[in-house]
Amino acid sequence: MNKIFFRILVVLLTVFNFIFSSSLNISYGMLPVKFEIESVNDIYVPEDESKGTVCEYPTIIRLCHQEKEENNGILLASFEKWGDTYPVYRSLDDGKTWQYVSTVKDNLNEGYWNEWMPFLYELPCDMGEFKKGTVILAATSILGAGENVSKSTITLYESTDLGETFNAFCNVDEAGGVDWGVWEPYFIFEEETGRLFCFYSDDSDPEHSQKLVYKYSTDLVNWSEKFECVACDDPSLRPGMVSVVKLGNGEYYMVYEMVGIHANPIYCKRAKSLDDWGNVADYGEIVSAASKTLGSSPYIAWTPEGGEKGTLVLVAHHPVKCGSKTGSDMFLSFDYGKTFVPVDNPLPYSHDPYERCSYSPSLFFSSDGNTLYYVNNQPCFDSTYKVTLAKIRIDELS
Repeated sequence: MNKIFFRILVVLLTVFNFIFSSSLNISYGMLPVKFEIESVNDIYVPEDESKGTVCEYPTIIRLCHQEKEENNGILLASFEKWGDTYPVYRSLDDGKTWQYVSTVKDNLNEGYWNEWMPFLYELPCDMGEFKKGTVILAATSILGAGENVSKSTITLYESTDLGETFNAFCNVDEAGGVDWGVWEPYFIFEEETGRLFCFYSDDSDPEHSQKLVYKYSTDLVNWSEKFECVACDDPSLRPGMVSVVKLGNGEYYMVYEMVGIHANPIYCKRAKSLDDWGNVADYGEIVSAASKTLGSSPYIAWTPEGGEKGTLVLVAHHPVKCGSKTGSDMFLSFDYGKTFVPVDNPLPYSHDPYERCSYSPSLFFSSDGNTLYYVNNQPCFDSTYKVTLAKIRIDELS
Protein backbone atom coordinates (compact mmCIF):
# COMPACT_ATOMS: atom_id res chain seq x y z
CA MET A 1 0.00 0.00 0.00
CA ASN A 2 2.80 2.42 0.87
CA LYS A 3 4.46 1.77 -2.51
CA ILE A 4 1.18 2.43 -4.34
CA PHE A 5 0.62 5.66 -2.40
CA PHE A 6 4.19 6.79 -3.16
CA ARG A 7 3.74 6.05 -6.87
CA ILE A 8 0.50 8.06 -6.99
CA LEU A 9 2.18 10.94 -5.15
CA VAL A 10 5.09 10.95 -7.66
CA VAL A 11 2.67 11.03 -10.60
CA LEU A 12 0.71 13.94 -9.09
CA LEU A 13 3.88 15.89 -8.40
CA THR A 14 5.12 15.19 -11.93
CA VAL A 15 1.92 16.53 -13.49
CA PHE A 16 1.98 19.60 -11.23
CA ASN A 17 5.63 20.31 -11.91
CA PHE A 18 5.20 19.87 -15.65
CA ILE A 19 2.27 22.30 -15.75
CA PHE A 20 4.26 24.76 -13.67
CA SER A 21 7.45 24.47 -15.70
CA SER A 22 5.55 24.76 -19.00
CA SER A 23 4.20 28.13 -17.87
CA LEU A 24 7.60 29.51 -16.95
CA ASN A 25 8.59 32.82 -18.44
CA ILE A 26 11.84 31.67 -20.00
CA SER A 27 14.28 34.43 -20.95
CA TYR A 28 17.90 34.44 -22.07
CA GLY A 29 19.34 37.75 -20.99
CA MET A 30 22.94 38.35 -19.88
CA LEU A 31 24.37 36.08 -22.59
CA PRO A 32 27.15 37.15 -24.98
CA VAL A 33 24.90 36.13 -27.90
CA LYS A 34 21.31 36.60 -28.98
CA PHE A 35 19.50 33.38 -28.02
CA GLU A 36 15.83 33.50 -28.97
CA ILE A 37 13.15 30.81 -29.18
CA GLU A 38 11.41 31.49 -32.50
CA SER A 39 8.78 28.74 -32.33
CA VAL A 40 7.77 25.51 -30.58
CA ASN A 41 5.79 22.91 -32.53
CA ASP A 42 4.84 19.28 -31.98
CA ILE A 43 6.13 16.71 -34.47
CA TYR A 44 4.12 13.82 -33.08
CA VAL A 45 1.39 13.62 -30.43
CA PRO A 46 -0.27 10.27 -29.60
CA GLU A 47 -3.91 10.12 -30.69
CA ASP A 48 -4.96 8.04 -27.70
CA GLU A 49 -3.37 9.28 -24.49
CA SER A 50 -4.62 6.29 -22.54
CA LYS A 51 -2.27 3.83 -24.30
CA GLY A 52 0.90 5.20 -22.74
CA THR A 53 2.85 5.56 -25.99
CA VAL A 54 6.59 5.78 -25.33
CA CYS A 55 8.59 7.84 -27.82
CA GLU A 56 12.29 8.51 -27.31
CA TYR A 57 15.61 8.94 -29.15
CA PRO A 58 14.27 11.69 -31.43
CA THR A 59 16.57 12.66 -34.32
CA ILE A 60 16.31 15.53 -36.80
CA ILE A 61 18.09 16.87 -39.89
CA ARG A 62 17.57 19.85 -42.20
CA LEU A 63 18.41 18.91 -45.78
CA CYS A 64 21.08 21.07 -47.43
CA HIS A 65 22.83 18.82 -50.00
CA GLN A 66 19.95 18.11 -52.37
CA GLU A 67 20.40 18.29 -56.15
CA LYS A 68 17.08 20.12 -56.50
CA GLU A 69 17.48 23.42 -54.68
CA GLU A 70 13.79 23.55 -53.76
CA ASN A 71 14.30 20.48 -51.56
CA ASN A 72 16.99 22.11 -49.44
CA GLY A 73 15.46 23.29 -46.18
CA ILE A 74 13.13 20.30 -45.79
CA LEU A 75 13.16 18.90 -42.25
CA LEU A 76 13.10 15.18 -41.52
CA ALA A 77 12.59 13.71 -38.06
CA SER A 78 12.34 10.22 -36.65
CA PHE A 79 12.25 8.59 -33.24
CA GLU A 80 11.99 5.29 -31.48
CA LYS A 81 8.31 4.48 -30.98
CA TRP A 82 7.72 1.41 -28.87
CA GLY A 83 5.78 -1.17 -30.86
CA ASP A 84 6.00 0.71 -34.18
CA THR A 85 9.73 0.82 -35.10
CA TYR A 86 10.88 4.19 -36.55
CA PRO A 87 8.24 6.51 -38.01
CA VAL A 88 9.57 9.31 -40.23
CA TYR A 89 7.97 12.76 -40.32
CA ARG A 90 8.63 15.60 -42.76
CA SER A 91 8.13 19.36 -42.62
CA LEU A 92 8.03 21.61 -45.69
CA ASP A 93 7.53 24.85 -43.72
CA ASP A 94 10.59 24.85 -41.45
CA GLY A 95 8.97 22.95 -38.61
CA LYS A 96 5.57 24.64 -38.32
CA THR A 97 3.65 21.56 -39.47
CA TRP A 98 4.63 17.92 -39.84
CA GLN A 99 3.38 15.02 -41.96
CA TYR A 100 4.00 11.31 -41.46
CA VAL A 101 5.76 9.92 -44.55
CA SER A 102 7.08 6.42 -43.76
CA THR A 103 8.09 3.81 -41.21
CA VAL A 104 11.57 2.30 -41.35
CA LYS A 105 11.71 -1.49 -41.00
CA ASP A 106 14.59 -3.93 -41.29
CA ASN A 107 14.39 -5.64 -44.69
CA LEU A 108 18.00 -6.86 -44.65
CA ASN A 109 18.40 -9.10 -41.60
CA GLU A 110 15.94 -11.99 -41.75
CA GLY A 111 14.04 -12.45 -38.51
CA TYR A 112 15.38 -9.22 -36.99
CA TRP A 113 13.22 -6.28 -36.05
CA ASN A 114 13.94 -2.61 -35.46
CA GLU A 115 14.19 -1.73 -31.84
CA TRP A 116 16.37 1.14 -30.71
CA MET A 117 18.25 4.37 -31.34
CA PRO A 118 17.64 5.81 -34.82
CA PHE A 119 20.03 8.45 -36.18
CA LEU A 120 19.42 10.53 -39.33
CA TYR A 121 22.22 11.81 -41.57
CA GLU A 122 22.46 13.42 -45.02
CA LEU A 123 25.48 12.62 -47.21
CA PRO A 124 27.49 15.81 -47.91
CA CYS A 125 29.13 14.26 -51.01
CA ASP A 126 29.06 11.17 -53.21
CA MET A 127 30.25 8.06 -51.37
CA GLY A 128 30.66 4.89 -53.41
CA GLU A 129 27.37 4.23 -55.16
CA PHE A 130 25.50 6.63 -52.90
CA LYS A 131 24.91 10.13 -54.23
CA LYS A 132 25.29 13.41 -52.39
CA GLY A 133 22.06 14.22 -50.55
CA THR A 134 21.14 10.59 -49.86
CA VAL A 135 19.46 10.35 -46.45
CA ILE A 136 20.92 7.65 -44.21
CA LEU A 137 19.24 6.26 -41.10
CA ALA A 138 21.38 4.18 -38.73
CA ALA A 139 19.77 2.12 -35.96
CA THR A 140 20.02 -1.07 -33.93
CA SER A 141 18.10 -4.19 -34.97
CA ILE A 142 17.75 -7.23 -32.74
CA LEU A 143 16.94 -10.92 -33.08
CA GLY A 144 14.51 -12.13 -30.45
CA ALA A 145 12.68 -10.21 -27.72
CA GLY A 146 12.89 -9.57 -24.00
CA GLU A 147 15.33 -11.93 -22.26
CA ASN A 148 15.61 -13.99 -25.45
CA VAL A 149 17.46 -11.39 -27.55
CA SER A 150 20.40 -13.28 -29.06
CA LYS A 151 21.89 -10.89 -31.63
CA SER A 152 22.09 -7.20 -32.47
CA THR A 153 23.26 -5.20 -35.47
CA ILE A 154 23.87 -1.57 -36.35
CA THR A 155 22.04 -1.43 -39.65
CA LEU A 156 22.05 1.32 -42.29
CA TYR A 157 19.08 2.38 -44.44
CA GLU A 158 19.12 4.75 -47.41
CA SER A 159 16.45 7.05 -48.84
CA THR A 160 16.64 8.94 -52.14
CA ASP A 161 13.06 10.25 -52.10
CA LEU A 162 13.12 12.67 -49.17
CA GLY A 163 12.30 10.03 -46.59
CA GLU A 164 9.28 8.41 -48.26
CA THR A 165 11.01 5.02 -48.49
CA PHE A 166 14.03 3.52 -46.73
CA ASN A 167 15.96 0.43 -47.81
CA ALA A 168 18.39 -1.44 -45.55
CA PHE A 169 21.70 -2.12 -47.28
CA CYS A 170 24.48 -2.74 -44.74
CA ASN A 171 25.40 -3.78 -41.21
CA VAL A 172 28.23 -1.72 -39.71
CA ASP A 173 28.71 -4.22 -36.88
CA GLU A 174 27.07 -7.30 -35.40
CA ALA A 175 27.19 -8.68 -31.86
CA GLY A 176 25.20 -10.58 -29.25
CA GLY A 177 22.07 -9.87 -27.25
CA VAL A 178 21.17 -7.25 -24.67
CA ASP A 179 24.28 -7.78 -22.53
CA TRP A 180 26.64 -8.30 -25.49
CA GLY A 181 25.31 -6.00 -28.18
CA VAL A 182 26.09 -2.88 -30.24
CA TRP A 183 24.06 0.28 -29.76
CA GLU A 184 23.59 4.02 -30.25
CA PRO A 185 25.22 4.87 -33.62
CA TYR A 186 26.40 8.41 -34.38
CA PHE A 187 27.79 9.65 -37.72
CA ILE A 188 30.32 12.41 -38.40
CA PHE A 189 32.13 13.15 -41.67
CA GLU A 190 35.84 13.96 -41.95
CA GLU A 191 36.20 16.31 -44.92
CA GLU A 192 39.98 16.08 -45.18
CA THR A 193 39.95 12.32 -45.82
CA GLY A 194 36.44 11.75 -47.17
CA ARG A 195 35.75 9.21 -44.43
CA LEU A 196 32.41 8.80 -42.69
CA PHE A 197 32.87 7.74 -39.07
CA CYS A 198 30.32 5.70 -37.13
CA PHE A 199 30.80 5.97 -33.36
CA TYR A 200 28.78 3.61 -31.18
CA SER A 201 28.52 1.73 -27.86
CA ASP A 202 29.91 -1.80 -27.74
CA ASP A 203 29.04 -4.47 -25.13
CA SER A 204 30.71 -7.36 -26.93
CA ASP A 205 34.15 -7.17 -25.25
CA PRO A 206 34.20 -9.50 -22.20
CA GLU A 207 36.83 -7.25 -20.58
CA HIS A 208 34.50 -4.23 -20.55
CA SER A 209 30.87 -3.94 -19.54
CA GLN A 210 30.65 -1.33 -22.33
CA LYS A 211 33.08 0.81 -24.31
CA LEU A 212 32.95 3.44 -27.04
CA VAL A 213 34.26 2.42 -30.43
CA TYR A 214 34.21 3.57 -34.05
CA LYS A 215 34.58 2.38 -37.60
CA TYR A 216 34.95 4.42 -40.78
CA SER A 217 34.12 4.01 -44.46
CA THR A 218 34.48 5.83 -47.78
CA ASP A 219 31.65 3.96 -49.54
CA LEU A 220 29.17 3.09 -46.72
CA VAL A 221 29.46 -0.62 -47.52
CA ASN A 222 33.01 -1.56 -46.63
CA TRP A 223 33.88 -0.57 -43.08
CA SER A 224 37.22 -0.49 -41.29
CA GLU A 225 38.18 -2.62 -38.34
CA LYS A 226 36.84 -1.53 -34.96
CA PHE A 227 38.82 0.97 -32.89
CA GLU A 228 38.37 1.99 -29.24
CA CYS A 229 38.08 5.62 -28.13
CA VAL A 230 36.87 5.23 -24.50
CA ALA A 231 37.49 1.91 -22.75
CA CYS A 232 37.80 2.49 -19.00
CA ASP A 233 40.24 0.50 -16.89
CA ASP A 234 37.33 -0.13 -14.48
CA PRO A 235 35.51 -2.87 -16.42
CA SER A 236 32.18 -2.16 -14.69
CA LEU A 237 31.87 1.35 -16.14
CA ARG A 238 29.72 1.87 -19.24
CA PRO A 239 30.58 4.94 -21.33
CA GLY A 240 27.81 5.32 -23.90
CA MET A 241 25.50 7.44 -26.06
CA VAL A 242 28.36 9.23 -27.76
CA SER A 243 28.03 12.52 -29.68
CA VAL A 244 30.90 14.21 -31.54
CA VAL A 245 31.26 17.62 -33.19
CA LYS A 246 34.01 19.54 -34.98
CA LEU A 247 34.86 22.94 -33.52
CA GLY A 248 36.05 26.08 -35.28
CA ASN A 249 39.63 25.55 -34.07
CA GLY A 250 39.79 22.22 -35.90
CA GLU A 251 39.45 20.09 -32.76
CA TYR A 252 36.82 17.40 -32.26
CA TYR A 253 34.76 17.45 -29.06
CA MET A 254 33.14 14.25 -27.80
CA VAL A 255 30.53 13.85 -25.05
CA TYR A 256 29.17 10.64 -23.50
CA GLU A 257 27.43 9.37 -20.41
CA MET A 258 29.34 7.34 -17.80
CA VAL A 259 26.98 4.68 -16.48
CA GLY A 260 28.34 3.10 -13.31
CA ILE A 261 29.08 6.44 -11.64
CA HIS A 262 26.22 7.98 -9.66
CA ALA A 263 23.53 9.47 -11.94
CA ASN A 264 25.48 8.77 -15.17
CA PRO A 265 27.39 12.09 -15.43
CA ILE A 266 28.39 13.53 -18.81
CA TYR A 267 32.08 13.36 -19.69
CA CYS A 268 33.99 14.88 -22.59
CA LYS A 269 37.17 14.32 -24.59
CA ARG A 270 39.02 16.35 -27.23
CA ALA A 271 41.00 15.19 -30.24
CA LYS A 272 42.87 16.66 -33.21
CA SER A 273 41.63 13.83 -35.40
CA LEU A 274 38.61 11.55 -35.39
CA ASP A 275 40.86 8.51 -35.19
CA ASP A 276 43.17 9.61 -32.40
CA TRP A 277 41.54 9.94 -28.97
CA GLY A 278 44.68 9.40 -26.96
CA ASN A 279 44.72 6.99 -24.04
CA VAL A 280 41.45 5.08 -24.39
CA ALA A 281 41.51 4.22 -20.66
CA ASP A 282 41.31 7.95 -19.84
CA TYR A 283 37.78 8.67 -18.63
CA GLY A 284 37.88 12.27 -19.90
CA GLU A 285 36.54 15.24 -17.94
CA ILE A 286 33.13 15.87 -16.38
CA VAL A 287 31.24 18.68 -18.15
CA SER A 288 30.08 21.35 -15.70
CA ALA A 289 28.50 24.80 -15.81
CA ALA A 290 28.36 27.09 -12.76
CA SER A 291 28.74 24.03 -10.47
CA LYS A 292 25.94 22.21 -12.33
CA THR A 293 26.42 18.88 -14.06
CA LEU A 294 24.19 16.80 -16.33
CA GLY A 295 23.58 13.08 -16.72
CA SER A 296 22.55 10.53 -19.39
CA SER A 297 21.96 10.74 -23.14
CA PRO A 298 24.01 13.83 -24.10
CA TYR A 299 23.99 15.55 -27.49
CA ILE A 300 26.35 18.27 -28.69
CA ALA A 301 26.29 20.76 -31.60
CA TRP A 302 28.47 23.71 -32.63
CA THR A 303 27.92 26.78 -34.80
CA PRO A 304 30.39 29.51 -35.81
CA GLU A 305 27.67 32.05 -35.03
CA GLY A 306 27.54 33.92 -31.74
CA GLY A 307 31.06 35.26 -31.34
CA GLU A 308 34.71 34.75 -32.19
CA LYS A 309 34.68 31.09 -31.10
CA GLY A 310 31.07 30.36 -32.00
CA THR A 311 28.52 28.65 -29.77
CA LEU A 312 28.69 25.09 -28.47
CA VAL A 313 25.36 23.65 -27.26
CA LEU A 314 24.95 20.63 -24.98
CA VAL A 315 21.72 18.97 -23.86
CA ALA A 316 21.18 15.84 -21.76
CA HIS A 317 18.54 13.92 -19.86
CA HIS A 318 18.68 15.12 -16.25
CA PRO A 319 20.59 17.24 -13.74
CA VAL A 320 23.18 15.43 -11.61
CA LYS A 321 24.55 18.18 -9.42
CA CYS A 322 22.24 21.13 -8.65
CA GLY A 323 18.69 21.11 -9.91
CA SER A 324 16.85 22.75 -12.77
CA LYS A 325 13.39 24.27 -12.87
CA THR A 326 13.05 23.20 -16.53
CA GLY A 327 13.91 19.49 -16.31
CA SER A 328 17.60 19.81 -17.13
CA ASP A 329 19.41 22.97 -18.14
CA MET A 330 20.86 23.49 -21.59
CA PHE A 331 24.60 24.23 -21.47
CA LEU A 332 26.19 26.85 -23.76
CA SER A 333 29.91 27.43 -24.34
CA PHE A 334 31.58 30.33 -26.11
CA ASP A 335 35.19 29.13 -25.75
CA TYR A 336 35.16 25.73 -27.49
CA GLY A 337 33.91 23.86 -24.44
CA LYS A 338 36.45 25.05 -21.88
CA THR A 339 33.63 26.59 -19.82
CA PHE A 340 29.84 26.36 -20.03
CA VAL A 341 26.91 28.56 -19.00
CA PRO A 342 23.64 26.92 -17.88
CA VAL A 343 20.37 28.27 -19.32
CA ASP A 344 16.73 27.24 -19.02
CA ASN A 345 15.68 24.34 -21.22
CA PRO A 346 13.70 25.66 -24.25
CA LEU A 347 11.47 22.57 -23.98
CA PRO A 348 10.77 22.39 -20.24
CA TYR A 349 9.67 19.19 -18.55
CA SER A 350 9.64 17.68 -15.08
CA HIS A 351 12.28 15.03 -14.52
CA ASP A 352 10.76 11.92 -12.96
CA PRO A 353 13.14 9.00 -12.36
CA TYR A 354 10.26 6.60 -13.15
CA GLU A 355 9.68 8.01 -16.64
CA ARG A 356 11.68 8.43 -19.86
CA CYS A 357 10.90 12.01 -20.85
CA SER A 358 13.84 13.86 -22.42
CA TYR A 359 15.55 10.57 -23.20
CA SER A 360 18.24 11.24 -25.84
CA PRO A 361 17.32 14.70 -27.16
CA SER A 362 18.86 15.86 -30.45
CA LEU A 363 20.26 19.05 -32.01
CA PHE A 364 20.86 20.21 -35.58
CA PHE A 365 22.04 23.55 -36.98
CA SER A 366 20.88 25.07 -40.25
CA SER A 367 23.51 25.39 -42.98
CA ASP A 368 23.99 29.11 -42.21
CA GLY A 369 24.52 28.28 -38.54
CA ASN A 370 21.95 30.77 -37.25
CA THR A 371 19.06 28.41 -36.49
CA LEU A 372 19.20 25.57 -33.99
CA TYR A 373 16.62 22.79 -34.25
CA TYR A 374 16.19 21.07 -30.88
CA VAL A 375 13.93 18.02 -30.55
CA ASN A 376 12.94 16.30 -27.34
CA ASN A 377 10.29 13.93 -26.04
CA GLN A 378 8.05 15.59 -23.48
CA PRO A 379 5.32 14.02 -21.33
CA CYS A 380 1.83 14.91 -22.48
CA PHE A 381 -0.15 12.62 -20.16
CA ASP A 382 1.05 10.14 -17.50
CA SER A 383 3.55 7.78 -19.17
CA THR A 384 2.64 9.09 -22.64
CA TYR A 385 5.08 11.11 -24.71
CA LYS A 386 5.06 13.53 -27.60
CA VAL A 387 7.95 14.66 -29.78
CA THR A 388 8.44 18.43 -29.92
CA LEU A 389 10.68 20.82 -31.86
CA ALA A 390 12.01 24.15 -30.61
CA LYS A 391 13.48 26.42 -33.30
CA ILE A 392 16.07 28.75 -31.76
CA ARG A 393 17.84 31.73 -33.32
CA ILE A 394 21.48 32.36 -32.38
CA ASP A 395 23.22 35.60 -33.48
CA GLU A 396 26.04 37.84 -32.40
CA LEU A 397 25.06 40.79 -30.22
CA SER A 398 24.95 44.00 -32.23
